[in-house]
Amino acid sequence: MEILPPKKIKLVDIPDKGRGIIATQDILAGQIIEICPIIILSQKDTDYIRQSSDFLNFYYLEQTAINKACLMLGYGSLYNHNSKDPNADIDYDTDEIKNYVIFKALEDIKAGQEITYNYDYDSDKIEFLKID
Repeated sequence: MEILPPKKIKLVDIPDKGRGIIATQDILAGQIIEICPIIILSQKDTDYIRQSSDFLNFYYLEQTAINKACLMLGYGSLYNHNSKDPNADIDYDTDEIKNYVIFKALEDIKAGQEITYNYDYDSDKIEFLKID
């Protein structure tokens, strides 16, 4: 699968948060925001991040459904957390390990609005999009 850079988002400084991702154009609910390449981590690397690394904790994703962890590339690790009202979700294939994850809009997102997802929740509102 060809993975192209996203055109609907950009990295900016968010007041009182640091870096974050905002929409550069309106994004409709259900639309793909970004397809992020990933690097699947070995158990040794995963253990190091969990137990020893202060920095890398912010840049990896535990894919609990497939019992793997990965580093997200692209803007994947720069979306901010929102546990109460996220407007996006991350999805990955639980049937077959892919080399990417997909960020999709849970609701309409306006240009200039920050895009957030809940780091601790894997929504069942969207199904994995088969792209091959």
